[in-house]
Amino acid sequence: MAEKKVQKVFVKEDNCAKIRCYTCGLIKTVRLQDAAKISPEIKVRCVCTAVFLVRFEYRKFYRKATNLEGTYHVLFDGRDIPDFSQAKKTTNCRIENISMHGAGFSTLGRHRIEKNGRLILAFTLDNPHKTWIEKTGVVQLVEGSYIGMRFDEPATTDKALGFYLMP
Repeated sequence: MAEKKVQKVFVKEDNCAKIRCYTCGLIKTVRLQDAAKISPEIKVRCVCTAVFLVRFEYRKFYRKATNLEGTYHVLFDGRDIPDFSQAKKTTNCRIENISMHGAGFSTLGRHRIEKNGRLILAFTLDNPHKTWIEKTGVVQLVEGSYIGMRFDEPATTDKALGFYLMP
C-alpha cells in the first residue's frame, strides 16, 4: 500500500464533497453530516482497494493553484498607489494561488508585511491574452515569506480574472 500525497477536497456550502480515487478514477460524492466533528484529514479506502489521504477544505470559492510572477507594494495610505508600468521588470513575489476573493503569494526576499496591512498586488495571468491584473486588499495571513491577501473587490468585478478562475 503506497500512499500518495494528500488530496485536497473542497466542501461546498451544502456540506457535500467529491472525492476522486487516484488509482481508478472513481468519483464519489459524500455528505459530511457533522463537519465540525470530522478530522480535517482522513484515510479513505476506495472500492478498488486503494487507500489515500483526503484533507477537507472549507472554502466559499475555488482556489486555483498558480505559478505567476508578480509584484506587491505596501500601502501606507489611500494616496500611496504606485505606477506599475514597469512592474514586469521589478518582480518581487510569486503568486501561488488565486480565488474570487484573494490570493496567496510568496515574497522573493525580506519583507515588512504585517497582518491587516494594506497591499497592492499586480501580476500577468498566463491566459492567451496575458491579462495584467492589479488588486488592492488586506493581508489576512503572514507565515514567513507566504502572504495571504483578501481583495477589496472580488473577482466578479473583473471579467478576465473571473474567467481565468473557472475550474
